[in-house]
Amino acid sequence: MKALYLYKFLVLSVVIAGAFSCSTEQASKEYSASEMVSKEGQSDDTNKGATIFEEFVQSYEDPERGVWQNPKLILEKFGNLEGKTVADIGAGTGYFTFKLASEGADVIAIDIDEQFLDYILERKQELVNLKGEVQPRLSIPDNPMLENEEVDYILIVNTYHFLGDRINYLTKLKAGLSTAGQIIIVDFKEGKLPVGPLEEFKTNILSLENELRSAGFTVTETDETSLKYQYIITAKK
Repeated sequence: MKALYLYKFLVLSVVIAGAFSCSTEQASKEYSASEMVSKEGQSDDTNKGATIFEEFVQSYEDPERGVWQNPKLILEKFGNLEGKTVADIGAGTGYFTFKLASEGADVIAIDIDEQFLDYILERKQELVNLKGEVQPRLSIPDNPMLENEEVDYILIVNTYHFLGDRINYLTKLKAGLSTAGQIIIVDFKEGKLPVGPLEEFKTNILSLENELRSAGFTVTETDETSLKYQYIITAKK
């Protein structure tokens, strides 16, 4: 199962890394999860795209993820989420979106792929234990599409290494945070791991901290020990 997850993650890493590095129009047209197929033979492409998307859903929602990523520990970094608004950047299937909403947060699920947002909407209708609201929002690779001081927290899980112009993107995220807002970034440690992207796509911890500071954030905690394969960095506006 871990090998299958790794394969799928590596494919997505290559594709979305390209998406965040290219122009907005090109990224939105060519690099969504549902369009990772040849432009020839449209009916076949549709079937392939649907199959690939289903595989992404299975890998993102893999029960083993709850073991190695320990979402409960990550949520504890926020403290009390009742009445708070959180932007989940790169929300995907809503893995963290719905966990945040279950804790009482109003969540803006942000993704560049509309198919994932449709999936979140469908799941939202099925879940009855959510304390907070869930609002899917389509973004573009170089802009999270947040309004000024719209959210109290920002969460970026398994997504930071996809970003292109990171300092510019972080600066826009900072503008979307309230005065006392915080950002939490979870990504993969360097070195050979059974999960995560290729080594060349990983972000060094010190580099990430420096990028946060360059965007105007103050790093308040770097946790390299709580998770076996990942680090957790917390910064404030």
